This record gives sequence, structure tokens and C-alpha cells, in this order.
Amino acid sequence: MPERQSVTIHYRRFRDENDVLQGRTLEDYVNDALDVEADGGPLRQNWSRRTRLLPPDAQDTHFINLHGNGGGHFFADLTHFTRGHMQALLERAENTPSLNVSQMPAPEGREYLHSMMYWLVRGNHVMVLQSRSIGTKQLEEYLSWLLHERSQMVGQPAVVILDPVLDADEVGGDLEDISSIIIGGSPLAPPPGPPPAQPQRGAEPAREVEEYRGLERKHAWATRMREVLRAVMNSDADVEQLLDSVPDGADLDVVVQIGYKLRRREVSREPMQRALRNLPDGDIRAVSKSGRQSGRDIRLSYTARVLKEGSLLDPEDVERALREAYDSFVNNGKIQP
Repeated sequence: MPERQSVTIHYRRFRDENDVLQGRTLEDYVNDALDVEADGGPLRQNWSRRTRLLPPDAQDTHFINLHGNGGGHFFADLTHFTRGHMQALLERAENTPSLNVSQMPAPEGREYLHSMMYWLVRGNHVMVLQSRSIGTKQLEEYLSWLLHERSQMVGQPAVVILDPVLDADEVGGDLEDISSIIIGGSPLAPPPGPPPAQPQRGAEPAREVEEYRGLERKHAWATRMREVLRAVMNSDADVEQLLDSVPDGADLDVVVQIGYKLRRREVSREPMQRALRNLPDGDIRAVSKSGRQSGRDIRLSYTARVLKEGSLLDPEDVERALREAYDSFVNNGKIQP
């Protein structure tokens, strides 16, 4: 029976405050951008024409690999690799105090793949399936580069902003009913590192798909807590002393709460919503004016189960799930078509 993986699909809406796209949609512009000719032909006909070398040292690369515009939407991935990257390996041995560590280059003509994320745009609606090192922030930056610098579809520097939409069912009312936003509250843990190696069955070829590189410092809240504590306590030594004092079996919770104390003026909550759009999954909860606190992340999202083979998700089934998420949001009145 095919194996499936549970995934979270996040909703974002393209915001064109300065009418950079002149009334057209993000879907229109992305499609047209791939037809622009550069380096000898259309961008869509050669993957290398779609590669963005990332600052500061241009070693890491983001590019659209798979893409298609059938079914009334544009579907694509965003792939991350480093040219010439070598994979670290442990040499297993019995009854030894330590293990040898070595590096292995990718086979000739191939590169180790760090991560892939998937996205689907319909009009100005964007469904995103994030990966370990690529999220909505990296997608915003790539699309800004594609529309302005690479394709020159947009004359002025394009800043693609993908706003989240807060789920009224989780908030317990409209956006204006939020009295404060809570960020974090997860147990404090050491910074994330590479995921533990999974035992191999038989002699199957290794697939290096989700190596965590911490690109753009897309850390979970557990890592950011340390930075919050340093800002509050203004002493690394005091922070470490506090962490060392936590007894075994206990967790330290650090919560940041942002809200407004109002007298007469009404304050828009939308700037708060936009400023927090790129926090990792599960980090944002809300407190309503009635005091009700949401139980999970309040940004609009959809849970789906997607076919996978080994550690790779099936792209066709991912596209199905992203479209299913869009249809669900529309059918349940979360967004307008």
C-alpha cells in the first residue's frame, strides 16, 4: 500500500500595495516571466536560466525545477542546493570511544539536494508547502528576483509580499476581535541540527533530500527563545545560569505577548498580522477580547496526506493536495475565489 505523509499547507495572499502588477495577478506575471528570453532562450526551457545565486557568497542556489500551469493554476517547486557540497558521513565501528567522520562528494554530474518546497498560485492566492530550509520568506525573495531582476517584467524593484490570513475559527472572531498575539510558548530546546539518520533496509541507494543548513536562520521558536532571553536579561551568563537551573524533566517556557492598550482610537491589526507572517509553523496564537486563547497557530492552513516514496513527496500528489486546500478554503468561506 502506498505510504502517505501528513503535511501542513499554508495559505498566503499576494499584496500589491503600489499596483506594481498594474491590476494583473501574480499568477499571470509568474507565467509570463517564464516566457521571457534570457541567455539564449525562454526561462522555462532551461533550469539554469531560473537559478538565483544567494548572497553573500553566491554558493547556495534557489531555482524553480518542476513547474506547470494546467488546471487553472500555476504549480511549481523551489529547490535549494549548494554546488560542490560534500555530505558528512559517520564510519560505524564496534567498541570504540568515537567514530570517524569523513566527507563524500556527490557522484559526477549530480549535486546533493538540501531541500524542496512546493507552491501553487491561483490569481493572487498562494498555497505553500514549506520545507526545512525554505519557507514563505525565501519564496517572496525568489519571486521578487524573478519578476524584477531576472525577467525584468517589473521595471521597479519588486517586493513580493505574501500575507497570511488569520483563521476566524481559531481566533474566535474577526481580526478586530484580537486583543493580543502570543508568540511561542514551546519548551526551550537546543538549536536544531541535522535530523538523525534513519536506519537503512537492504542496499537501497541513499537519498539526501532534507539536510538542514539553517539558511536565512529559519529557526523554530525554541531557538529564538534564547535570543529573547538575552535581550531581556542583557547577559549571556545569566541566560546560561537560568537554563542550567531548570531541573531534569522540566521545560522552560518563554512567551512574547504583543497587544494594544486602547482608550478611544481603533487600531488596525493588519500590520501586526503582516509583521509576523514568516514565523515558523505553530508559533502564533491569539487572545480575543473575551479572553479566549486559540489552541493552535491562527494562520489559515490545511492538513493533507500526500503520497511519498522514500523521503521524497510525490509532486503530482502534492499539486492535488495544494489545489484541494484552495478548494477547501473557498468552499468553507475562508477566502473569496
